[in-house]
Amino acid sequence: MTTPDTTPDPAPAKSSRSKPSKARTTTKAKPKDTKPKELIGSLVHGLNIIRAFDKANPEMTMTQVAEKTGMDRAGARRYLLTLADLGYVHQDGRIFRLTPKVMELGYAYLSSVPLAEKAQYFLNRIRDRSGFPVALAIRDEDFIVHIGSANTDEFHSPALTIGRRFRLAYSSAGRCILAHSSEEELDRTLARIDMTPASELSITTEAELRAELARIRSQGYALVDQEMQMGIRSLALPVFNARAEIVGSINTYTFAGVTSIDEMMDGALPEMKLGAEELTRTLT
Repeated sequence: MTTPDTTPDPAPAKSSRSKPSKARTTTKAKPKDTKPKELIGSLVHGLNIIRAFDKANPEMTMTQVAEKTGMDRAGARRYLLTLADLGYVHQDGRIFRLTPKVMELGYAYLSSVPLAEKAQYFLNRIRDRSGFPVALAIRDEDFIVHIGSANTDEFHSPALTIGRRFRLAYSSAGRCILAHSSEEELDRTLARIDMTPASELSITTEAELRAELARIRSQGYALVDQEMQMGIRSLALPVFNARAEIVGSINTYTFAGVTSIDEMMDGALPEMKLGAEELTRTLT
C-alpha cells in the first residue's frame, strides 16, 4: 500500500517576511471492520474448536486446543465444556476428543443435497465395473470436498473419504471444475488462488494452470499425475446441471507405483465418462 505524502506544501512567498507555515496534521483512517455486524463470535469459536480436531490431532488437552485456535485457556475451557455438555466432545480427564454426534452436522448438509443421493448409484456402478474407487466432489470456495464415494478393497488405490478437502489447483476434480467455470469466475478465482506447490512436480504459475485448464476443456477430463502428492495420481470428469453449469466432478485416485497412467485411462476412464454423462442427464 502506498503511504500518502504528508509533506507540507510550501507557503506562497507573499513577502520577504512570510509567516511560518503550520505543519499539517494527518489522521490515519481507522481500518474498517470487515466482519458483518450480525456475526456471532461464540458460534465462530465453537465451530473453530470442532474443526481443530483432525487426523493429526484426534485428541487434545485444553491447552493444545487453545493454542491451535488462538483462544485463551479460559475461553477454550468454556467452549469445550459447552460442546461436551451438548454431546459433541468427550472429556477423559485432561483429554478431549470429538464424538460421533459431530457427524450429524455433516449429514444435515448431505441430506439436503440431492446431487449426492442421485450420484451414489453411478458411483457404485463405476466402482463395480472398473475396480477403481470413485468419489463425487463439489466446490467449496478454493477447495473441493467429497460428498459421495464408493470405495474398493483393492490395494492399488487409496480410500476416498466423504468430507475430505483438496485444493482446487492441484486436484483433478478441482481443475475439472475450474476448467468449466465461467471466464469471470475463473479470473476471480485465479487472482487469489494458492499456487504454493504441493509436490516437486506441481505447476507453479497461473499461466501454466490456465494452459492445463484449456487442455482439460478440450479433452473432457482432468488427469493430475503426482502434483497433489508424490505417488498419487487422479482422474476426474465433469458433471453439469440443466443449465449446462458445472456442479461437481466424479474422480478417482490411484497409487502411481502400482497403476500406470495407461492402466488408469483404460480401466477407469470409460466407465467414469459414462457415469458422469448419465448423472448429468438425471440433472437436466
